[in-house]
Amino acid sequence: MKKLWKKIDKIRLKEVHHRIKNNLQVISSLLSLQAEKFEDKEVLEAFRESQNRVESIAMIHERLHESENMDAFDFSDYLRKLTTDLFNSYNVGNRNISLKLSLEQVYLGMNTAIPLGIIVNEIVSNSLKHAFPAGKIGEVSINFGKAETFAAKYETSCSDKYCLYKGDYTDYKDCLNNNFRYILTVADNGIGIPEELDFQNTDSLGLQLINILAKQIGGCIELKRSPGTKYIICFSNEG
Repeated sequence: MKKLWKKIDKIRLKEVHHRIKNNLQVISSLLSLQAEKFEDKEVLEAFRESQNRVESIAMIHERLHESENMDAFDFSDYLRKLTTDLFNSYNVGNRNISLKLSLEQVYLGMNTAIPLGIIVNEIVSNSLKHAFPAGKIGEVSINFGKAETFAAKYETSCSDKYCLYKGDYTDYKDCLNNNFRYILTVADNGIGIPEELDFQNTDSLGLQLINILAKQIGGCIELKRSPGTKYIICFSNEG
C-alpha cells in the first residue's frame, strides 16, 4: 500500500511540474505577443529579458517533470539547453561569438536550480548584449562543478599554514577556503565592465537579481574584470 501511495504522489508531482511549465510557457507567449505592439528598442529588450527569465524557470520544471528523481535533476544538462536557447534568442549564429562549456554532472534541487538558472541567464545575456560590440569576435565560457574538482584541476597543494596556488586557482581560493561545495563561473573575453561600476550596488535590474539570488542560495559572488569579465559563484545549498 505504501508503494502505491508513493507512486501516486510521484505522478501528482510530475503533473504539478508539467502544469507549472505549461503556464509559464503561456506567460512567455503572452510577453512575445505583447512585445509585437511596440517598436522602441529598449521596450522590446525589456520584454525579451522578461521572456528569457520566464523560460529559464519553465525549463527547470520541464527537467523535474522528466526526471526519475523528483527532488533533483542534472544541472549541467540544463545549462547546455539554457545557454543554447540564449544564443538563439540573441541571434548569435549570425555573429562571431562562440560558447565553451566545461560542466560536471551535478544534481540540484529546485530551490537552488531556479535562482542559479536566472543568475546564468542574466550574466550570459549581459555578455551577448554588451561584451562584443560592432561584430567583435569573442567567447563566452561556463565552468561548473564540485569544489574539489576545481581544486584538483588547478593542482593545488595546501597545508594548514601554506598553500601553493597554480594557474587560475587564486580565482577560487575564497570558495575553497570557505568550504563551499560547488563553483560556477561565467566568463567572456569581451570589452569588460568599467572599473567605476560597482556591480553589487547598481540600478541594473539584471545585476541586482544576480546579487539577490546568490544570497538566496546561501552563496557568494565575485567579479574579476581582467581580461574580459568573469563571475565566480560559490554555493553549497542543494535545495
